[in-house]
Amino acid sequence: MTELSASVGKKGSNGAADVVMVQQLLEAAGFYSGAANGECDADTIDAIRRFQATFTANPDSLIEPGMRTWLRLNALAHLESAPPASPASAVITDWSGDSSQWTQEKKIASLNAAMRPKVQAVVSALAGRGFLPKIFFAWRSVAVQLEIVRKGHSKVKFSFHNAQLPDGTPNAYAADIIDQRWAWSDAAEQNGFWDALGEEAKKVGLFWGGDWKTFRDVAHVQLVDNPELARVKRESGL
Repeated sequence: MTELSASVGKKGSNGAADVVMVQQLLEAAGFYSGAANGECDADTIDAIRRFQATFTANPDSLIEPGMRTWLRLNALAHLESAPPASPASAVITDWSGDSSQWTQEKKIASLNAAMRPKVQAVVSALAGRGFLPKIFFAWRSVAVQLEIVRKGHSKVKFSFHNAQLPDGTPNAYAADIIDQRWAWSDAAEQNGFWDALGEEAKKVGLFWGGDWKTFRDVAHVQLVDNPELARVKRESGL
């Protein structure tokens, strides 16, 4: 993440380098169209206010290092400026290797076509709330799933993560999403990430593992409900 050295905005320190950084991020996020000239003028302050108004009823037109406005702006601007993912069929033919280490683009491409835009919407919404979301797993192999069961982190030997097309192409119905700062540490819950993930997942019609009573899986979201697992396994040819 880009670092801010001091406050920018109304009554801020407004160092030129920090102001340029904020102006560039506001432009990338679609809130500023002026010059990135290092001057915290009325247009810059207004852009900060309008950005804050998207998530608070009391914008103060001030961005401070490490605080909510800065985290949200940094995450959103970098998300908006990222290149769009290419269709899986156009660029990806090799699905070998550790799928937890694939790029975010490749992980999204390994999802069922109906799942992809929903997961992208969840990631975007979480970034807009100041989190740093990262897909840890989308598709994973049955062999990896069995190892996860052996370690006690799952109870099913075939999961929605393992779904594939008849030709073996990944077609996952599930994704595990974490905040890259906290992963599964206590800080994720303390900072409200899991609850936010559940909220955003349900907004787009996904099922959230944090709602499960007997085996909570707070990072997990899936396209269909658990009774559909047997059907998905049959369709996967597994």
